Amino acid sequence: MTQKKQARKRYVSPKGTAIWPRLNQPDTKFDADGVYSAKLAFDGDDDAANKLIADLTAVREDAFKQYLSENPKFKKVAKQVDFFSAELDDDGEETGRTLMNFKMKAKVTAKKTGKVYVMKPTILNAKKVILKNPPNIGGGSKLKVSFEVMPYFNAKDKEFGLSLRLVAVQIIELVEFGGGAAAANDFDDEDGFDGGDGAEESGDDSDDDSESGDSDDESGDY
Repeated sequence: MTQKKQARKRYVSPKGTAIWPRLNQPDTKFDADGVYSAKLAFDGDDDAANKLIADLTAVREDAFKQYLSENPKFKKVAKQVDFFSAELDDDGEETGRTLMNFKMKAKVTAKKTGKVYVMKPTILNAKKVILKNPPNIGGGSKLKVSFEVMPYFNAKDKEFGLSLRLVAVQIIELVEFGGGAAAANDFDDEDGFDGGDGAEESGDDSDDDSESGDSDDESGDY
């Protein structure tokens, strides 16, 4: 009997401010398969965010110790790298906020079977209702992120760290990016042309076989 693979632990971030999120469409600039991302900024005195960072740091340290015990040849050269960073302004000065970046590959290929999984994050509103046609989520939106962590070792740079794998996003406060829905806010209701059957609704109404989360056996660092 095949033993079922244990599910990875899920974490949920506190509410943070989104910076250049790519949640409606994947970014293909550096990866042709596309990557979804949600970079969140947290105030330096955000106790919940600081606790999460402390908890994940402990997870990384435990994973690092285990990795070195299994790979003793790296004990003298391997180093840990952070999964968070200080936000810098245009002058290179720290703003006092902490950044965490959560990512999901839009396509994942299973190593054992070669099967390709098409992925996209689940998006929910503040009442935990899954949005089939989510709005265009822009920078400045207040979001919470559900994610998993995956330890990794970069053999070239001898760096050990944690990948923060995006699973789902909850919209707490929306700042919409571009599109017809955002432009509609520039106007008031008027009597006149209503568009009839040709009126276009905002959002992406595609409903395919995309999945959120990870395949059982995937490649890549995130």
